[in-house]
Amino acid sequence: MKKIKKIFLLLFTMIIILSFNFIAYSKELVEIPLLNNHAKVIEVLDGDTIKVELQNKDTAYIKLKGINSQGFDESYEYLTNILLGQNISFSRDGASYFGGKFNYMIVFLNNTNINIEMLKNGYAHIDTTQGKTTEYNKFLDAENYAKSNNLGLWKFKNPSYSSASTSTTVTNNNYNNNAKKVNINTATRRQLETLLKDISYDLAGKIVSYREKNPFSNIQEIKFVEGMTNEIFQKNKYELTVCTNINSANEFELKTLNDLSDSDINKIIKRRSERAFSNIEEFKRLLSNYDADFVSNFISTENVTNINISKPYNRANISLSNHTYLVQAGLPYSFADVVIANRKNGYTYKSLMEILKLDSNKSITEKELNSLEDNLNVYVNINTNNLYDLTSIFNRTQAEKIFNSSFSNKEDLKNILSVEDYNKSKDVLYIDRNTDEYININTASKEQMYSQGLSTDEINKIIQSRPIKNASYLPFNVAHINNKISLYTNINTASKKELLSLNTNMTDSLVNKIIEYRENNNFGSLSEIELFFKNNNSFNIYTFIKDY
Repeated sequence: MKKIKKIFLLLFTMIIILSFNFIAYSKELVEIPLLNNHAKVIEVLDGDTIKVELQNKDTAYIKLKGINSQGFDESYEYLTNILLGQNISFSRDGASYFGGKFNYMIVFLNNTNINIEMLKNGYAHIDTTQGKTTEYNKFLDAENYAKSNNLGLWKFKNPSYSSASTSTTVTNNNYNNNAKKVNINTATRRQLETLLKDISYDLAGKIVSYREKNPFSNIQEIKFVEGMTNEIFQKNKYELTVCTNINSANEFELKTLNDLSDSDINKIIKRRSERAFSNIEEFKRLLSNYDADFVSNFISTENVTNINISKPYNRANISLSNHTYLVQAGLPYSFADVVIANRKNGYTYKSLMEILKLDSNKSITEKELNSLEDNLNVYVNINTNNLYDLTSIFNRTQAEKIFNSSFSNKEDLKNILSVEDYNKSKDVLYIDRNTDEYININTASKEQMYSQGLSTDEINKIIQSRPIKNASYLPFNVAHINNKISLYTNINTASKKELLSLNTNMTDSLVNKIIEYRENNNFGSLSEIELFFKNNNSFNIYTFIKDY
């Protein structure tokens, strides 16, 4: 009996020792310690992310700094072939930066800069989200080499991509001849149901109804359709497109152009084998018996992933347009009255979703409002080529004068508008793009409000008035600071400054993750935002900010 007890005690001791060793040598680090710069690659997660084992057996995740592979399959295969199982070295390239569990590094294999190799072979594009690397010029040369030789991502010849931009339109497997793409702007209800995963006949009908009001500008927008969850979107996102390249799309995708006939598909393939379509009119002439006008806005002779389709005669601005224009744009009659009634205290709406907070009668849902996104605007470019945009906020004479002029700054408008009209509209108008940076005064700290130029008296009045549900609740006229504040934040478009103002516990790291996420996955609902914060161990922050 004593012998059995000794054996049992010995086994128990060995288990404890082994467990201790396992814990000691299998620790997963968030940030790699400063002095560590060598490791073995034990897993390749995608075309720019690897998992490594450090020399002390700890593990960590590394993202290749300054590049983004956009989930391109060939990038993953290339990185797996050259790095998996290899011993590498890495450098932070200046200041340490890590986001969540990822460490952003320049990676070397036998003194070869892998980040540059990825760019040179076209397996990634430049990403300056973490700032430019010290070797940015070499990065740029490598990327330009891949572009000029149509390598990797660039063999798709995407004309809308800018090498210095962090917001690219290149997507995973885009226009790969073997990819089964479905054009969600033109596919029939039956095709949407049968060709996509977990799309019921009812949901397919809602997709069709949504696009009739508001064609999809990008694949992310389909998440705004009632009944479309983020889970269903994730299952289908690599099969979705909003615009078909008629020079490269395969037969499967061409079929989703309003159920294009097999005979017409054969004509297209035969014609482009002889010479590519140079414009859409050539496509129309080829298919004389086909209703090409229906699909003309959703096809291209080049690779396009974002389109802007709106009905110019149905446009309105939620801060300035009158009741007639708002109703023509699609707002319910009585709700248009509510939107106008809450234009108070020198405040202009900062996002479309903000007007939902005014609707106590629930006369319009979030999904319905999203379907009007192309008809309702928050800001207006004063150099727009759309006269209707200007007519919806100015009288006809003023609109025509503005339309026939060119502006380098908003101050020039004072030559056309009265002082009252200028002051009322100046924060809604922009040139090129709106560059105002707001803070959310429902959630911002005193220090953040001070940094925006608010006085001590103004800050105290705001804090005492919180929550400020709409402009009617503002404790004073905010016209002088209107271009610096918001009452509600659009997480898909907010600047880093505004995101940080949402909660005192918001960190640079978390904000950077939000920005990185929305580059490819716009948040489609509060439930998706909630899941994001849960996955990033920040649910407590979400509970404080969800109403704002």
